[in-house]
Amino acid sequence: MKIGRVAILATIIGVLAIGGSDASAYPQFQFSTGAARCGECHLTSSGGGLLNDYGRGESADTISGKGDGALLHGAWTPPAWLTLGGDLRGALGPKRLDGEQPRFLAFPMQVDLSARVAVGPISLTVVAGLNGAVRARPDGASAINYLVSRQHFLTYQRDPESLTVRAGRFSPTLGLGTQDHTAYVRRYLGEYLLEEPYALEVSRARGRWEVYGAAFAPNPIVATRVGQPSYGASAYVERLLAGGATAIAGQARVAIGDADQRVLVGAVGKRWLEGPKLMLLGELDLQRQRIPDGRFTRYQLIGYAGVSRMFLPGYLLGVAVQRFAPDVTLRGTTRNAVEVNAQWFPWAHVEAHLLGRAEATGGDTTHPNLLALLQLHYYL
Repeated sequence: MKIGRVAILATIIGVLAIGGSDASAYPQFQFSTGAARCGECHLTSSGGGLLNDYGRGESADTISGKGDGALLHGAWTPPAWLTLGGDLRGALGPKRLDGEQPRFLAFPMQVDLSARVAVGPISLTVVAGLNGAVRARPDGASAINYLVSRQHFLTYQRDPESLTVRAGRFSPTLGLGTQDHTAYVRRYLGEYLLEEPYALEVSRARGRWEVYGAAFAPNPIVATRVGQPSYGASAYVERLLAGGATAIAGQARVAIGDADQRVLVGAVGKRWLEGPKLMLLGELDLQRQRIPDGRFTRYQLIGYAGVSRMFLPGYLLGVAVQRFAPDVTLRGTTRNAVEVNAQWFPWAHVEAHLLGRAEATGGDTTHPNLLALLQLHYYL
């Protein structure tokens, strides 16, 4: 049995030899694993990134039910002031776009190493790795095209319910925060890969409330910048309802760039149904986009609704529908997608994720874009 595990692990690491992607939270685990807040398992109160000791224990005892969730499977325990981690992820599968021949994708997604050094209430977190890409590198690519740090920030926090201040490069708290960077509520809201700005965020989680407020500025390094550079501010407020298995949130953001100005308002809902073991997730955002040069204003709609079923230990199945209308007055531009996810956690540190998605543009469901992707994920 041990030899088989070593062989599988070696295969996974071989597939993931190079790359770079994202490591955000799994919102499906909130409530369904007994945690009322993402910060109960993660060192960042809004979730994502490095796990604390409780989160590592849950990843083994609750989610996978096998193995040791500690760093390096418990082979070495770092000192209390140091937290280490890492994520290796690769993907392969077929993709077909409307009007094009199907093609097979096989590419590295992520090789990230994470470190957090804490001195009293102050900590420094750095996540750095290789910048993977499906497409070929440009001619004359330098080291900066391969190495990247999407997150590096300082945090001041005395205890989990005290005022927290975070400054550096990261995505300010907004929306569901799903680990899938291709989800519409990330892809079309400025939270795609390498779109992380530099930000100052102040937050407080106390009782039934979580409140986050941030100001942000664009990444000054043009070579590693993606998306529309903008200055702005955001706010996210979440409240747990009675019973502790439901959360509702409101959010807002203002982003001002050279090409456009965007004002966003939205709502998020999370609901855990204990009986059928179903997790319901939803987000709806309305964004006003103004393009000064063309003196043009349009309204955009971004929506996500998903349901997942936990089969603990080891399995997570989910279905989601998504909608993005870049201009609510032009039906021919609207994107709609149906997505199916099957995730398997055979033992601690290992995940296999099969994703299937059909996407139609402008209501034409006869020639949808199709994608099937198998992701292999290993975390240190």
